[in-house]
Amino acid sequence: MLAKKKIVVSVAVLLAILLVGTVITQGISTQATIKDQPRVFQWDTMRQPRIAGDGGGVHIYPRVVTPKVYPKQYRPTPEPTPEYPSEKTPKPPKLPEEPTDVNYTRLLISPGYERFEMEPGDKEEFIVTVKHGENKSVSTQVHIEIPPYCDPCLEEDWITVEPRSAEIAAGDKQEYNVTVKIPDDAKIGYYNAQIVFTNDTWSMPYPEKFPAYVNACELSINVWTPPKIYFLPRYISDRVKAGQSYEYEIQLENIGDNVIAINPEIGGEKEWIIERPVLVPFPYGYNEGRVPDDWLTIEAPANVLANSKATVTVTLDVPEDAFGWYKTEINLNIDDPSVPEWDQMVNMNIEVWKQPTTSYSDNFTVEQGEAISVMVTARGYKHDSYNRAEEEPSFNVELSNPGGEKVTPELSKTVKKREVSVGMKYEPYYPGDTASEEPYHVRYTEYSKTYKVTNATGGIWTLKILPINVQDFEYTIEIGG
Repeated sequence: MLAKKKIVVSVAVLLAILLVGTVITQGISTQATIKDQPRVFQWDTMRQPRIAGDGGGVHIYPRVVTPKVYPKQYRPTPEPTPEYPSEKTPKPPKLPEEPTDVNYTRLLISPGYERFEMEPGDKEEFIVTVKHGENKSVSTQVHIEIPPYCDPCLEEDWITVEPRSAEIAAGDKQEYNVTVKIPDDAKIGYYNAQIVFTNDTWSMPYPEKFPAYVNACELSINVWTPPKIYFLPRYISDRVKAGQSYEYEIQLENIGDNVIAINPEIGGEKEWIIERPVLVPFPYGYNEGRVPDDWLTIEAPANVLANSKATVTVTLDVPEDAFGWYKTEINLNIDDPSVPEWDQMVNMNIEVWKQPTTSYSDNFTVEQGEAISVMVTARGYKHDSYNRAEEEPSFNVELSNPGGEKVTPELSKTVKKREVSVGMKYEPYYPGDTASEEPYHVRYTEYSKTYKVTNATGGIWTLKILPINVQDFEYTIEIGG
């Protein structure tokens, strides 16, 4: 039994030696084969799980990496390093360097911005909380900073802060009681100020016009009073004819208990419109400028009585040679602090046009015996007549046959079309609407007339249209049918 076991073991050892030799031989053979080729071997290891019938352990697999080998004459030329051309591509400007000697304390201020709407004589109080998170105490000295460019300007004594100075310990906070008191005679307008707690300022990359404080509470105050007088309209926009006169009414209503003086006049800046040259000969050229003062006449009472209404009448006399667009303003000069100066203006926009004396012409072709139908349409909007009696448009329509003879067309149909809104008024607002409780409001009116010719002669026909009381129109030609 012992002899058999020794033989079995010897056979097993012999088989193992042969197996190892085979593996070594294969490895040497593989290396010799690869050596003659332009390849590089990198050895990877991968540990496999132990399974039945497998010896487990570490298995070694060759990973072949084949380098790119080119003949000398075909080797690629390396790409040059890109450079930024100094002339074509400008270099970005050098930004100011971050200052290294900045030495300020940043506090947490709540609120950082506060806004109030106040009337003269009103008082408002609020609390500003200042927190400090650094490892040393901070000394605060409060002052009120007024912007250097302001109109109107807030006075420093309108704002009271308690305490005026305080020492805030590290990690602590301080509350400041702020009181804003508007004087009884304060001017209506917007006021701005800063409640500054330390003199620390931000470093600015440009010259400073005024300090930019690090630790401050922004304060904005709108000082106003409820208006006691109202006026309509605020805009007068009209299309007028040269050589005619027009009247416009501005209605004012005083709801207060005191008399309010007014002094309407032509106002506003007269330099803001640039006179442009006429590009096309009159009367179809373009022009824009201010309404000359001598075109306007203003009639108005000196006062608007308490709890009553008044009317300002503006008369516009348009010269015969006027054309284009004109603008101006009527300054009502209302003696009431509740109405700011800039809010007392009535803006006028006037378009002057002239009735044409020559007809519009168009040619079209007709087959022998066909019927011709021509429909001409014009649309008038509310602002075209500015609450005046509406002028119904009309047309002089002529047709000429291929022989040049005038043919009188038959007026076969007249249509009037309107768009009406219920309850809602549309801008611009007209004085006539103030006293009316009418729920219906006409937005625009459209007129159209249709002319017909039957059994027309074949050839080229000519259509001529002369519009009357019309500035814009359209037409449709139907042939046959």
